Amino acid sequence: MDIRPYPTYKSLESNAERQNQLVADKCALLPTPSEEVGTLLLDPSFPYGEHLLQFLWERRLFDARSLRTTDGHTIEILHPGNIQSNSGPDLANARIRINGQQWVGSVEVHVRASEWDRHGHQHDPAYTNVILHVVHTYDTAVHTVNGQSPPTVELAGRIDKERVLLHLDLMKNREQVPCAEHVHRVDPSRIGPWLDRVLVERLEEKTARVETVYKELNGDPAETFYHMLLNGFGFKVNAEPFAMLAHSLPLKYLLKYRDDPFRTEALLFGQAGLLRTDLIDDHPRGLQAEHRVLSQLHGLTPAPLAAWKFGRMRPSNFPTIRIAQLAALVTRLDGHFGALLEHDDPEPLIDMFDLEASTYWNTHYRFDSESKYEPKRIGRSSAERLVANVLVPYLFAMGKVQGQPHLAERAFNLLEHLSPEKNTITDNWVSLGIPNPNAARSQALIQLKNSYCRQRHCLSCVIGAELLKNP
Repeated sequence: MDIRPYPTYKSLESNAERQNQLVADKCALLPTPSEEVGTLLLDPSFPYGEHLLQFLWERRLFDARSLRTTDGHTIEILHPGNIQSNSGPDLANARIRINGQQWVGSVEVHVRASEWDRHGHQHDPAYTNVILHVVHTYDTAVHTVNGQSPPTVELAGRIDKERVLLHLDLMKNREQVPCAEHVHRVDPSRIGPWLDRVLVERLEEKTARVETVYKELNGDPAETFYHMLLNGFGFKVNAEPFAMLAHSLPLKYLLKYRDDPFRTEALLFGQAGLLRTDLIDDHPRGLQAEHRVLSQLHGLTPAPLAAWKFGRMRPSNFPTIRIAQLAALVTRLDGHFGALLEHDDPEPLIDMFDLEASTYWNTHYRFDSESKYEPKRIGRSSAERLVANVLVPYLFAMGKVQGQPHLAERAFNLLEHLSPEKNTITDNWVSLGIPNPNAARSQALIQLKNSYCRQRHCLSCVIGAELLKNP
């Protein structure tokens, strides 16, 4: 059998006149087209037709009986190809048999055949290896840059309208989860493994930031963890100012004073820019004086004060409290941050984070503003968020860049033993019958909502794909 990477089409080549003449006769070869399906796919206000058609072709969700090309040749789909997101044809590595001869190459998909020319493929050499042009509606013959006319298959009349209508509903549904009323029909044994894959996607996205910082810091693991830890203490709202603080205060200077709580606090608050104001209380004035000496000694320039956000948050989350707690953590660990990376069980880590700020903060949330007595401890919920959002991505990233898979395994173990996150996203999934037993599943559900449901990427989601297989 002759298997070639690129077809010459010599035996299939037909001129445009013959191809267009055969349009009038195609109904004798194919079932009668569904006007409803065609109307939906061709509707300009519904710009999802081509993606849906790619999906239906890749999954073989069409009637393939007596399949022929538009010029009458018998065709057998050995492998429809794999959808690829890079430039070039839509599906790669397809294998088809036309009139008994096998071809290997790419497949291009369009709702209308004429979109080939509108997209400029007739001028693009990347499309010379297209072995099949798949269209819903064949309205004209097309050519490659070499002047050849690729075989074309028309799917009009071969697609179940219920699949198209379901996809239409998913795309236009305004619910947080577009398949909310259908998800119960999907076998849970398909959902679990899918969420495991989605969790890996989320970790890869988070670790991309870690890897970027790692490269910026010349591959220094300790400095990288320090930057990520400070970013985590910002708890999203103040993540950027904490990142500025990490840049303004290199770890090596902080470690010089790790056994001195007062100087540690002076360095952190001073480099945060929070001591660049007129202060009244003895404690901040002392920090101010100490920082003045230390910054001159080490040539340090503070970050901008204006970057910090205090508005619309609980006082316990004020950046002043978080910086004071960070200072206490540095002192408790004696600068040995590696102690936070040595456990598969999150409980010892949560214990390490179970600390409180210095005594001044028992009666303050901000400098010079006295409040009711309340020790400023890092609560369990905040400690778990730090483990999930700092330690886990860092371990996952280091496992990758250092070639130590056991670190990535440790990251997964930590997530699986942390309490689940409870928020509107996870609560919504639970209401739909998707369990949320631990932080690993919480992270996956958040990723599923943000990267698939919100973007209406239902065709890339196992849940959406399962529904479209059995509408």
